[in-house]
Amino acid sequence: TQGNLVYKIKNIECIVNPVFVTNVSCSLKAIDWNKSVVNMDCFLLGQLNPTLRLQVFAKDYTNQYKPFLIDVKVNVCAIIKRRNFLPYGVIFWRILREFTNANHSCPFSGHLMARNGYLQSNYLPPFPHGFYQFNLEFWNSTTQFFGTVKFFVQVMEMIKSRNKTKTDIKS
Repeated sequence: TQGNLVYKIKNIECIVNPVFVTNVSCSLKAIDWNKSVVNMDCFLLGQLNPTLRLQVFAKDYTNQYKPFLIDVKVNVCAIIKRRNFLPYGVIFWRILREFTNANHSCPFSGHLMARNGYLQSNYLPPFPHGFYQFNLEFWNSTTQFFGTVKFFVQVMEMIKSRNKTKTDIKS
């Protein structure tokens, strides 16, 4: 069921074009068995009217990531201005708006940050259990490459931990 499905981020990689982006840091912090959060910082040297290419790859039995259903390009500014309603763009904007300081209209410039970001199961369509790579490529009007953020995600059932009570310890 969707309610027990968890999208746990296992790793993150940030690759940027140093001509446009500096002072980059990407980190992941484990919270519990079901959740880890992302903290990211970067400084844009110019203005960004982002076009996003979102790709999803699934890890197969040979431990390699193969394309999995989603490969879309989205004009983020059109999503923000509500001129485009591509579902994956809207999902991306919901997550971006909640966890980053990029919660305003285009263009983006200066310091961008994300704090305590994670993938909520109610935002995403249900995926089969397994390991996935979410590839987010950022372009400025599809001509200038700004950077890529890769999220390595495990889709699994929620792990329910059992807290030990005093009676468990005595037995």
